[in-house]
Amino acid sequence: MPSILNWHHFPHLMYNCDMRTTINLDDEAAAVAAQYAKARDVSLGKAIGELILRGTRKSSRIKFVDGLPVFDMPKETHPITSERVKAFEADER
Repeated sequence: MPSILNWHHFPHLMYNCDMRTTINLDDEAAAVAAQYAKARDVSLGKAIGELILRGTRKSSRIKFVDGLPVFDMPKETHPITSERVKAFEADER
């Protein structure tokens, strides 16, 4: 059964009381959000907003090749060759 997270339950985490919003989260998500808010000393709403943004941002795609982390670049990306690096260095001068 999902938890109903309401600002009334977390008055010590609120900065702005002008608007009340109720959201339904499962128990695990509610616990994560409350723990995140407490650890960062921010309001529950700010914590939920930060977690949503963090979860929706594109992260760097990293794969491991022979145990080393390597950026997994999109196929349309041109490889950076030593010739391109030399050309960039020449442009800098």
